[in-house]
Amino acid sequence: MKKVFAGAVLLALPYLTFAQQSPAPKGYWQQEVNYSIDVTLDDKQHELKGTEELQYTNNSPDQLTFIWFHLWPNAYKDNRSAFAQQQLRNGSRKFEFAKAAERGYIDQLDFKVNGQSAQLAYDPENPDMAKLILPQPLAPGAKATISTPFHVKIPKSFSRFGHVEQSYQITQWYPKPAVYDRKGWHQMPYLDQGEFYSEFGAFDVRITLPANYTVGATGVLQNPDEQLRLDKLAEATAQKKTQDEFGKDLSFPASSAETKTLRYVQDRVHDFAWFADKRFNVLKGGVTLPSGRQVTSWVLFTNADAPKWIKGLQDLNDALTYYSQWVGEYPYASATAVDGALSAGSGMEYPMVTVTMPSAIIHEVGHNWFYGILGSNERDHAWMDEGVNSYIEARIAERNDPQAGQFSGLLKSQKIAAKLGLEDLPAAALNQVPYQAEASRGLDQPVGGLRADKYGKLNYGIVVYMKTAALLKYLAGYLGQESFDKAMHAYYDQWQFRHPYPEDMQAVFEASTGQQLDWFFKDMLLNTHHYDAALSDMQLSDSQVKVLVRNDSPAPFAVPVSTVDAQGKILETQWTTLIGTEDEQDETQLNFRREGVAAVVVDAGYLTPQLNRRDDRMKLTGSFRRFEPIRIKPLASIERWDKATLNWFPVVGANTSDKFMFGAAFYNSPVTSKSLNYLVMPMYSINRNELNGIANVNLSVLPNSALIRQIVTGITVQRFERYVKVEPSIAFTLPKSAYNGPQHTIRLANTAVKDQDRGNETTSIQTGEYLVAGGNALQKWGAHVELNQLTSTISQETNSTNALLLRAEATYQRYYSPKKKVALRLFGGRFLDSSSDFVMGLSGSPDYRRQTAFLDRQQISHTFTAQEHQTDDRDGAFKAFLPVYSQKWLSTLNLQADLPVTRLAVFADLGATDERFQLEGRTKGQRLFYDAGLVVPIIPDIFQLYVPVVGSQFENGLPSSRKDFTDRIRFVLRLEQANPFRQINQLLAQ
Repeated sequence: MKKVFAGAVLLALPYLTFAQQSPAPKGYWQQEVNYSIDVTLDDKQHELKGTEELQYTNNSPDQLTFIWFHLWPNAYKDNRSAFAQQQLRNGSRKFEFAKAAERGYIDQLDFKVNGQSAQLAYDPENPDMAKLILPQPLAPGAKATISTPFHVKIPKSFSRFGHVEQSYQITQWYPKPAVYDRKGWHQMPYLDQGEFYSEFGAFDVRITLPANYTVGATGVLQNPDEQLRLDKLAEATAQKKTQDEFGKDLSFPASSAETKTLRYVQDRVHDFAWFADKRFNVLKGGVTLPSGRQVTSWVLFTNADAPKWIKGLQDLNDALTYYSQWVGEYPYASATAVDGALSAGSGMEYPMVTVTMPSAIIHEVGHNWFYGILGSNERDHAWMDEGVNSYIEARIAERNDPQAGQFSGLLKSQKIAAKLGLEDLPAAALNQVPYQAEASRGLDQPVGGLRADKYGKLNYGIVVYMKTAALLKYLAGYLGQESFDKAMHAYYDQWQFRHPYPEDMQAVFEASTGQQLDWFFKDMLLNTHHYDAALSDMQLSDSQVKVLVRNDSPAPFAVPVSTVDAQGKILETQWTTLIGTEDEQDETQLNFRREGVAAVVVDAGYLTPQLNRRDDRMKLTGSFRRFEPIRIKPLASIERWDKATLNWFPVVGANTSDKFMFGAAFYNSPVTSKSLNYLVMPMYSINRNELNGIANVNLSVLPNSALIRQIVTGITVQRFERYVKVEPSIAFTLPKSAYNGPQHTIRLANTAVKDQDRGNETTSIQTGEYLVAGGNALQKWGAHVELNQLTSTISQETNSTNALLLRAEATYQRYYSPKKKVALRLFGGRFLDSSSDFVMGLSGSPDYRRQTAFLDRQQISHTFTAQEHQTDDRDGAFKAFLPVYSQKWLSTLNLQADLPVTRLAVFADLGATDERFQLEGRTKGQRLFYDAGLVVPIIPDIFQLYVPVVGSQFENGLPSSRKDFTDRIRFVLRLEQANPFRQINQLLAQ
């Protein structure tokens, strides 16, 4: 096999490109791994059978007694793998409930080192990692030849490696040594969120499969007959332009009885992937790089979305062109983009080949630089790959469209953009919105310093990709684009085909620019500082505008300040020195020319990661921005320095007391939460000719603490059904991280409810409550403890009645199939001190705090009656209505289970109380109660019907007539679950 290896490299020399590389930094070393692999695809059993020989060179100063190996197909073996657990954490149950035949693994391994058998010691917690115990230690500078056969069961497409029928994505598929570098071993389990780190070397791979498959792979194809076949397919595909010419047939042709063996070779890559499908169309193109070297480009795609893939060839060429221009020249002979049924995002990159959606081609091809050539540790420093790549990708998109980015679809229509207040905003402003939405709620995480698996599912995209890209655009603005590009080229030249760390990138940028950049690479990237700069003072002369710029941030940062004319056009921009450090003042003076200046603006181009833009402008004449006209825009808006906006949305409502109501909700934008948030929702009652509605004002504080994420102090005023509710409150949310453990909330409130229909009775409730929730996609749990001090007063002449009530509930739900679950709730309540005016309800609470939107709180209707027909699923939460109200203690067990086939669910409730109750004239009072029936989920979790079939509500346990059955149907309406503000907060906390 050694001779085969040497021959492979010699044969490949005409096809390999050796880029000019700077000398390694002093003391730097890295291991080298060269592979020779033979593999055969069985497309009936969906299996791979192969042999692997690799030559491992120990360039480290250490003697090695073992080598960690990645056996990543075993990630798909069972539900105990790190991949399986991460799937649940990130909300997916698909793999959890996969059948055994749909899973994957690698086996039949028989490792030999220099011809001697070697033991494989599996990691006890990760079946996809193992130590290869070397028969003899491997000395510094020595080489070892390691070989093994292997068999792989290809899983269905759950992530990056898998198949959809006979479409194959063969990635992370062969036994592979982990990286050993200056920081030690980097063994890692396979993860869906979190990528890879591998040693550079050479590959010689031979793939045997049925002859009518078309393959896209890493490396240079060595088969002249297959090269000719691909060229002919490309010529045929080039004749087609429209979807009709391609058709929509996605069926698989029968596999050829004949097989072919394709050979691919490549040097200076750290991975090998291949993709095979019998349905692929082929397009071929190419680019000429600045050096004059030619690179061939390929796209392989099925008939679905063919026109997008035709455009995709140009996107691939653009990526090759501009990454080569702005980062460094592409070193390989070809680049391929492949259409595949990927289940791990919109695309996944491998050296020289990527599987992708057509819309993500530029990003995925760009990974040939950031991951492929600059081989950083993606698992530990994901931003060095995803974030830096996203910056270059965005720069390509903005070449012809300055508004290209997260909301470019909306901005294509000028009318829609104007209605939403997005007109004339640059891409930088739009691309920062997702980060601002997270950070303004204390949900953001630092760009660096965290492993990929420690980010929240949403933050992995928002922070690692988008915030990093925005911060690099900001750094390029500060350094100047030419200086930034020069530093990026220096980084590429020095670290190509090596393993750079963040400190290496910083060192190159500092050496290239001559600037100290700790404030960026350490303060900004490794923390969640919330930055804010403002103009604190202005002095005018005939020729100059002098301003003081103040840093209101907990860390230093550089700030661009601009003068603008009356139309908002930027006239002059200056960057401050770093402000707010120990050695400098918190304020910096800048001097501008006065001619044509209407205002001075902090960060007019939206480059800095600020959350507050409303303090950014100071006018030369007239009032400051605080008194400028406010624009009223529907739905939501983005905070701008040049325009103040109020958002609105029409609302309607109804109940039996107020009848039909219409109105509007006015609020500051729900996207980026502010320190002061407000909602005013007036609603006019036609029946009563009265103004009802809700007003809410919250003050949000984000402590710089690892214990508390957010403190919200607020007041709510609510008027409906001739009652007025006023409720000030304060809530503490903890811990700081919202992604790696249970979430806790402590809330204190003082509720006053004045009810006109009860003789102006006033109920006062002081509440202290604690909530905790945790779990994953398979199971969720929670607990809620609430202590209420209740006081009721009808008039000044009447004595008050008081009660002290303690309630507690625990909930648990578990899925028994991907979409079906069983839920359990245990409730207990007790009056520690009581009077006859306050009770707990077996079939729902009296809602003293007016937390539920009852359609008939006044019990006017015979159809929507509160309690009897509509429940709030609190207190005892019996689905059937029993007029049982306790003044001592009450305990219930509530069960609900989805039925396997239908959308219906079943429920059962068991309850007990200290008092005996007479029910419908029965001679004997009861302490124990039960019910059971069906749940009809009209709108799951929001509007459900409860259909009791048996229970204590019926005289003999069963309905005595059809009317006895139908009259007892109840419903729950949880409008709070449909609250868009609540839904945004829940989405962002994923």
